[in-house]
Amino acid sequence: MNFSKVVSEFWSSFQKNSEALSLIATANDPVYDELLKKLQQINAGLYFEFSVQPEQCGLLITAEGDQNLFACVNEIVAAAPSVKGWKIFALKPKNGFPKTVEWEGFKIAIADVVFDPLDNGEQNLGLRIFVPGLNQENIDNAHNALLRAIDHGLGERDFAESIQYIEVLALEGPASEYIPLGDLDRYIQWHKKQRDC
Repeated sequence: MNFSKVVSEFWSSFQKNSEALSLIATANDPVYDELLKKLQQINAGLYFEFSVQPEQCGLLITAEGDQNLFACVNEIVAAAPSVKGWKIFALKPKNGFPKTVEWEGFKIAIADVVFDPLDNGEQNLGLRIFVPGLNQENIDNAHNALLRAIDHGLGERDFAESIQYIEVLALEGPASEYIPLGDLDRYIQWHKKQRDC
């Protein structure tokens, strides 16, 4: 199908449903499902998030870290019409690390999390992340929670362009041997400067 046509159809659907979307509290609603279906007709790897505020609502189009879709997201947002009460964003912004993050009921305090950078000599890094008190059954939940936290901390583009892979393990030694996760952005900036030298 023609790219411009499906993008136009998505924005038409958004305009038609923007008021209804501003009245719902969660993604568990037929309005959300209809808009997501329209967005994924453009590309199945696209998603959106929304925030509802009395003054102004926000719609964010995301590629969930898939760098191959970043240009597509930018084109979709560039084609967005002006919709009263809504601001449209491309890719998740850098918002700093949250204090806590949770996935499937497993909660992690970011201040307790540390990492060991794994540098293979390339531009991108690997991270070995250590979580105190982590047991085998919670590793997947911790991994998913920390992906969200890093997305929030670095922003979608920087995360995708800087971090190649992540491994999550239980912290067994002293945390002082590693770098606090909250310092990841600063570490990445330092790492980039070292590579550029």
